[in-house]
Amino acid sequence: MKKALRIIFFFAIGIAFIWWFVSKLTSTEIDQMLLSFSNANYLWFVIAILVNIFSVFIRTKRWQQLLQPMGYNPRLLPTFLSVMSGYLANLAVPRLGEIVRCGLLKQKEKVPFDKAIGTVIVERAIDLILFLLILLLALFLEFNYIKDYIYNNFSQTINFDNLKNYILYFLLFLVLVSILLYAFRKKIANTKFYKKIIEFLKGLLEGLKSILKLKNPLLFIFNSVFIWFLWILGTYIIFLCFDQTEHLSFKIAIITTVLGSVGPMLTPGGIGIFPAIIAETLVIYLIAKPIGYAAGWLLWIVSQLGAVILGLAGFIYFVQNKKSNERDTENTI
Repeated sequence: MKKALRIIFFFAIGIAFIWWFVSKLTSTEIDQMLLSFSNANYLWFVIAILVNIFSVFIRTKRWQQLLQPMGYNPRLLPTFLSVMSGYLANLAVPRLGEIVRCGLLKQKEKVPFDKAIGTVIVERAIDLILFLLILLLALFLEFNYIKDYIYNNFSQTINFDNLKNYILYFLLFLVLVSILLYAFRKKIANTKFYKKIIEFLKGLLEGLKSILKLKNPLLFIFNSVFIWFLWILGTYIIFLCFDQTEHLSFKIAIITTVLGSVGPMLTPGGIGIFPAIIAETLVIYLIAKPIGYAAGWLLWIVSQLGAVILGLAGFIYFVQNKKSNERDTENTI
């Protein structure tokens, strides 16, 4: 029941974002958005799907590389399908996919769950670092556009003069929390939450050790950057689907991808909020919201369609394999 309610809650948030954004569009803008869908060049859409699937293939190769220093060399197909199944699980509950893919890999390739989780944590840490670096790059490249957009749209709701005070209050809050944690450190050390954090850090440390033992660290770095490049390339290809956005540069695709990647952090797969973020981002470059929303939905479908099809194939693959193993065990007995 708790899992069902959690799934319903996250999807409700996504649906609320869809309703909120569409409710701000006029009937003319809605017609314009629907017309954009009908006039889109779907050849580019198919190419974007293939690029997205290829990015998952590179992610799979990178995961294999992290597992090898610990003495595990999982085969490509089950590893790839476990990653895809994890993406599908993320559509139900954010971050559930990391647990799912490690569990499936343990079932098929006998990779210990805790060690697999350690490598996944390292993956996420590397992705976060690259996210921040690319975000800084995007802000540097498009600083004037973003500054003007924030000033024109939020200057009345945000008091920038008090921004320093907010930062100071936040720092004081962090100091107060640190003092309290230190004062009650003995009691905290006996809580289940603290023990779970320690286990989490141990798994992270195990994964970090795998980075230090990589046979080809340059390949690992290249794959990590290449994954982001493919995501950005997918966004740029979606721009080519519409006459109104085909002139947008690869530079604009960078910031659109980075800002859009916040969506999946908030709702399952970014449903509802992801297209809205894309639309609001493209407004900066004078793209009408209906066009930006249509582009956002196509980009969202690109990111999820492969996960749904290949993720379902992955679950079927692992279920059939499990049944086959059970029959073999019964025959042996």
